[in-house]
Amino acid sequence: MDDNLISKKEVLELTGISYGQLYRWKRKHVIPEEWFIKKSSFTGQETYFPREKMLARIKKVKELKDTHSLDELSDFFSPNPAKIELSLDALKLQKILRTETISFCTPFLKDGNALEFPEILNMFILEKVQSRLDQDDLKTLFLFLQKDFDAFNSPSFELRGLKKQKNVIWLLVPLQTGILTDQSAETIVKLDLLQMVEELKIILTNEING
Repeated sequence: MDDNLISKKEVLELTGISYGQLYRWKRKHVIPEEWFIKKSSFTGQETYFPREKMLARIKKVKELKDTHSLDELSDFFSPNPAKIELSLDALKLQKILRTETISFCTPFLKDGNALEFPEILNMFILEKVQSRLDQDDLKTLFLFLQKDFDAFNSPSFELRGLKKQKNVIWLLVPLQTGILTDQSAETIVKLDLLQMVEELKIILTNEING
């Protein structure tokens, strides 16, 4: 079996959740439908999941389920980003982003008094990768995300940064899609943007409601 996959039986054994919990979370879209992968076996058909994503998701759900309802968890993990609006001052005050990140992004924003989720998300993504990039590459990445990444309608992408010599090329690759690249190009950034959406939604919800 593919080492990147984990069987349903192993998921239940490793995490301690029940069969009923697993399928309640599926019905509420806490576990995405596309993660339930059917494969033939000598007993008929078995269900598998992407190992790392599945175990990480269940760990996060178990951390949150005692303080949030199932409906709230469903909203957190929905692929549709939150309808939210914050100012730069609010982002600083609530420490959602570092001051350095906010200062860097401010010149490229249309309106610092009314930031919607996609813009906050792009700043959040930049913060995740800024230690690996110089100022010019950060600017190019942020402008690329602002122009080409639609977090409301298509968040299920992986961000990849490929560096060849001194040049960095940015790609948005549909999740679970392999790509072939020039072997002389180094992958310097590889980031699951759907995971970034989920993480930021949880942070914003907890900060605003807390």
